[in-house]
Amino acid sequence: MPIKNQTFSTSTVKDQALLVGSEKNSLNELQELTLTAGGSVEGIITHRLDNLNAAHYVGKGKLEELKRAVETLDVNLVIFDCELSPAQVRNLEEMLDIKIIDRTQLILDIFSLHADTRESKLQVEKAQLEYMLSRLTGKGTELSRLGGGIGTRGPGETKLETDRRRINDRIHRLKKELQDISRTRNVQRQEREDPMIALAGYTNAGKSTLLNQITRADKPVADQLFATLDSTLRRFKLPGGKQAIITDTVGFIRNLPHQLIASFRATLEEIRQADIILHLIDSSQENVEERIQIVKDVLNDLDVENKISMLVFNKIDLLSENRKSFLTSSYPEAHFISARNGAGIESLLLSLEEIIYSKLVEVSGLLPYEQAGLIEVIHKRGSVENEEYSRNGILIKALVPEDIASRLENQFIEQKKKQKKPLR
Repeated sequence: MPIKNQTFSTSTVKDQALLVGSEKNSLNELQELTLTAGGSVEGIITHRLDNLNAAHYVGKGKLEELKRAVETLDVNLVIFDCELSPAQVRNLEEMLDIKIIDRTQLILDIFSLHADTRESKLQVEKAQLEYMLSRLTGKGTELSRLGGGIGTRGPGETKLETDRRRINDRIHRLKKELQDISRTRNVQRQEREDPMIALAGYTNAGKSTLLNQITRADKPVADQLFATLDSTLRRFKLPGGKQAIITDTVGFIRNLPHQLIASFRATLEEIRQADIILHLIDSSQENVEERIQIVKDVLNDLDVENKISMLVFNKIDLLSENRKSFLTSSYPEAHFISARNGAGIESLLLSLEEIIYSKLVEVSGLLPYEQAGLIEVIHKRGSVENEEYSRNGILIKALVPEDIASRLENQFIEQKKKQKKPLR
């Protein structure tokens, strides 16, 4: 069914696309992805999953419908809402005489478009080359063409890169560069002392807007899919005055290409190192439950299922009272906020502070004066309840993180047994 020329220009390339898929929500998302990539959607054709064909993906009748649509509509590109095999792409291009790309290639293209830093550019190039490498067999000289538009950004399709050995060599160099960056990042992580909070969620859930609201930063915000690829770390003060770090990460999406998950694993490591994960949800979307599960599945793949995680429903300013009432009753433990206007942020920060304080342990003892330098560390990373100076040393009672408590155990002249701080 035709859909008249919806455009979202993020690129100088203007592709007119025909979309092919089977599921409504996924097709709506594919449409958003196409607009984000700088194309326009001229039509959508749906098909049944029970009538797939190994050679052309769709059946014979649907293939004829596709051919008529390509001839009728002003399109130069067909995008399939699935991952096609190299043979299927080749067969479809021969039958339809038009460029064919799949969902994976479209997402890779958007990542290439939005990669700004050296690290994200290396990560995207690696993912694209791995995708290309898996499709070299049987492609002959087709990859030697130089193209423009959706699906051809990034490393491109030059004849040099059709040589498997050269591509493997390039991937090896990219891995080495990314490992070097990862080592630097690990050193920086070890130097951090403040508690870490990671924002995770479906793409375009409002993570950058929330980071700006909490930290009063000016991180660029765009109403498009995958606007943020690089993890951003910002310090901010909790209501009680203590500092914490919040980090924004790349958004998730259904069927996120495994090449991207692998390439961005070092960036996603920030989630694994976090003390608390804020799972941000766009409450204005109809398929909230499905998106929550998709994010949970990706987080489970990152082995963070045992981390403290909080559900945070964003964009409540866009909800009707009935919808808000339904979500609050369905998710009684969740927080409901508007990152845009600040509603609910103070309550969220108080909950974060309570969780952080619940992880502190109580220490009490006499610290010798030669270890007085630890007092500054205790003040910075903990909460001092009592501090007295005597002839023999400094009598201190404080709430501190586990690692500081372990250090103090070895330095106290005498001490009381430490205990977990109860929730306030």
